[in-house]
Amino acid sequence: MWFASSVLFLFPVLALTTRFGLTLIQLLMLVTCLWLSSRDKFGFYRKNFSVLTWILAGFIGFFVVSLGRMLLAGAPFSMLDGPSRVLFGLSCIGFVGMLNPRPRYFWLGLCIGAIAAGLLAMSEQFHFDGLGGVSLLRIRAEGFTHHAITFGDLSLAMGLMALCALGEFRGSRLALLPVVAVMFGLIASILSGSRGGWMALVFAIFALLRYGRDVHGQVLVRAIFIIVVALVIACLVPQTGVSGRMLEALSDIRLYFSAGNVTTSVGVRLELWKASWLMFLQHPFIGVGRDQFFDSLQLLYQQGQVTLVPNPVINSSSHNDILYFLATGGLLDFSFFVLIYGAPLIFFLRRLRNPLCPRRSEALAGLLLVLCFFDFGLTDTMFWLMMPKIFYSMMVCTLIGFCLSSTAVATSQPQSPR
Repeated sequence: MWFASSVLFLFPVLALTTRFGLTLIQLLMLVTCLWLSSRDKFGFYRKNFSVLTWILAGFIGFFVVSLGRMLLAGAPFSMLDGPSRVLFGLSCIGFVGMLNPRPRYFWLGLCIGAIAAGLLAMSEQFHFDGLGGVSLLRIRAEGFTHHAITFGDLSLAMGLMALCALGEFRGSRLALLPVVAVMFGLIASILSGSRGGWMALVFAIFALLRYGRDVHGQVLVRAIFIIVVALVIACLVPQTGVSGRMLEALSDIRLYFSAGNVTTSVGVRLELWKASWLMFLQHPFIGVGRDQFFDSLQLLYQQGQVTLVPNPVINSSSHNDILYFLATGGLLDFSFFVLIYGAPLIFFLRRLRNPLCPRRSEALAGLLLVLCFFDFGLTDTMFWLMMPKIFYSMMVCTLIGFCLSSTAVATSQPQSPR
């Protein structure tokens, strides 16, 4: 269907290059899915309920718990903005699964989106005067996200997922497009100055070598070799800032443990992690509350348990997904956090481990997405900011929808006689 294919093409293209892209695409998917589901009484979801059970439990449960917290605390309805957008991400499963769009358009959009992010980062970072001169415009590229770390992390995730399109474009004039896409995603990540995402490359390369070779063969190994060479060059060239940022992080860690310095970027994070753990120990089951993190941090500072001077601008979250869920929501919220990441992870792994499953490229991209977000969440709070959680819920559900739509098509085709 041309409409569904066009929407899936625009989804990754607009995600990082506009302010309205994710909201527009989610609205189109949600309305379309509700209309189609009302016609067959949610038959697609009922048919696939056995494989979607824990995924639905994670997304719906997160919203229900958020609703309960809002009602009990008498908080404004704006508290449900983020959880509702995560819930609406489930519509992407039905949108893709019921309309069966062509994956080629999605892969093309993903590659273009990653390349566009790299070009956008370069346009923000450098100014070419037309006479061969180059001047630095901004220290860190941030695109339309208004947050450099988010921009760099999502650009890197899109580039790595685009690499899974190697099989789709093999033998065509676009055969090298996925490799170009991952390179531009890396450029955007480097220019954003985001350090937390670099470890994601280790997870991604391991997953690609473990499962990707079965899907794409030696062409993927060659692509990974190109990526590794590019990373080595980026580390060796001082102008990229990669080696400087790594050395700065190591220096910050030494200063924190030797002198208790909490004024550096890493020192702030380490002290926030300590504070978050103390909050969890004091309120292990339901946490201090979603909107009480900063107030609890101030209380810990007044009690002398942390030395970081609370700042509402930079100290409003844990800078770690796991610790933030434990601190603000306790084991209750953390259980749904585990489902939101763990259930899709298991879904994609099961498909990758079955060589007879179709759409394994989409499953591989889904695996990379979950691994990347888990890594990003080690040094930032992905589910505290609005854009990352919308992007994750929509993208992971879109890839699940592709996997389920391929199953529906395969089972509906008559078997050839033996």
